[in-house]
Amino acid sequence: MCWCCWWTTWGTATSLASGAPTYPHPTGRYAIRTGCVGVEEARRVIPTPTNPGGLDPDQHLSIATALKHAGYRTGMAGKWHLGLSSKVEGQDPNYKFVPNSHGYDTYLGSPFTNTPACAMDAEGISQKAKNGPNVCFLMANRTVVQQPLHLENFTSTITQHALNFISSATHNQPWFFFMSYFHVHTPLFTNRNNRGRSTGGEFGDNVEELDDSVGEILQAVQVHGFSNNTLILLTSDNGPYQEEGWANSGRTSLYDEHTGALLGRLKGGKGQLYEGGVRMPGIAVWDGVVQPASRSDVMVSSLDIFPTVLAAAGVSLGANYTIDGRDMAPVLQGSNQSQHDVFLHYCGFDIIGARVLGRWKVFWKVQKWYTHETNLSVCAQCCSGVNPLSRLTPIRASELCGCGSKDLVVLPSPVVYDMLQDSLEEVPLTRQTLPRYDQIVRLASAAKSDMEKSVHPRPDLFGAGTCTAGLPSSSRQPCCPGCAKPGLLHNLCHDGQGNHCSCDNVPTHV
Repeated sequence: MCWCCWWTTWGTATSLASGAPTYPHPTGRYAIRTGCVGVEEARRVIPTPTNPGGLDPDQHLSIATALKHAGYRTGMAGKWHLGLSSKVEGQDPNYKFVPNSHGYDTYLGSPFTNTPACAMDAEGISQKAKNGPNVCFLMANRTVVQQPLHLENFTSTITQHALNFISSATHNQPWFFFMSYFHVHTPLFTNRNNRGRSTGGEFGDNVEELDDSVGEILQAVQVHGFSNNTLILLTSDNGPYQEEGWANSGRTSLYDEHTGALLGRLKGGKGQLYEGGVRMPGIAVWDGVVQPASRSDVMVSSLDIFPTVLAAAGVSLGANYTIDGRDMAPVLQGSNQSQHDVFLHYCGFDIIGARVLGRWKVFWKVQKWYTHETNLSVCAQCCSGVNPLSRLTPIRASELCGCGSKDLVVLPSPVVYDMLQDSLEEVPLTRQTLPRYDQIVRLASAAKSDMEKSVHPRPDLFGAGTCTAGLPSSSRQPCCPGCAKPGLLHNLCHDGQGNHCSCDNVPTHV
């Protein structure tokens, strides 16, 4: 099999969240526009499946909805984490925010995310934590079909959905499929047949299982005759979760592309705006457009997926519809110029950095580090510590670096890094050491000022945006068909007799 593969560096996180690309790529907009932001870690994302917020389809056009204007058939599998139901007390969940409400014809996956509550028991089921079934379940479109989630088999389950979608596609109708993996989000998991296969430990097992799934999907694209006219994009959302420890966090090591020598580790990690938090590899496959085996260091963003895909499909939303991403087709075709003059980096509601002309990275503020680790090689550039609320559960969760005023250091003057020469961000440049300093900072500051004038939401009392705000309610708890929602006497979905109510009815086709 010969694919036209292209590697580049993706700036994935425009706003710091656990599932960063899940926020920007469906809309092509900075997360600040959608309200899917927060100051503290618990409010950077939608905290629970029963919270009342989500990405509002009445205000923001998703990539799937836009493609349906061009006659596309659309499908999705895996993690969603953009909300389920809105503020409807005392009624069944209305599922205003789920994938089907955003233009996806078919969906099979977990509408929340992989959290400590999803940790598997010995049977591979997400019920090790008492609240696991409430948080971790499988939905087919708007119906719960597996609760609690059989996490061990989750990757194979969603892969099969993707394969079914592709095998049923025809050459008479264009299609779009979004595959959103749990891997390699913690808690780490694999099917028992894949455990111990990698020399990279449990994290390596996760990567290998992910790789198997990607390979099956690519093979299906070829077998069914779509490889010559399909754009395939593969990337990740954020850097390693250092606070979870070396074995769980993966690596951001940088190697010399000619000698293979280790140059060092990217600075920071998940939840931060240093390169260790936002710099991800990306792969593009597009026959006739991408030069085989080509590489690029030009910065593109997950925001760029939206306008790139729409342009390839011939969809125009008009000049009055705001899109922050840029069509990256010129970069895919070999251009060495980033399509972003200035790309803004948010920490919560605050713009603390920017990428200028693709090469220069400006910081006005930086996040504080603190660590309780004794082995500083693991977590020297992070914010380790157990979330106090998680101490009440059998599964303890770490915390990421925050974005509140107490978490940020205001720099006396902006600092600039040269991403072409210093991707490890070791040499801060100032007016005395960089001749173009004033020009670079002026460009960044102008873009920052324009954005703050036009988009200026404020956090609520809990540090949440409109998408992540509100309190959870059992009235919004998804349950299996025929099961009653949790209440004062029952913490889980139940059968009305006080017995836990579950289901395992994963459909062959959705």
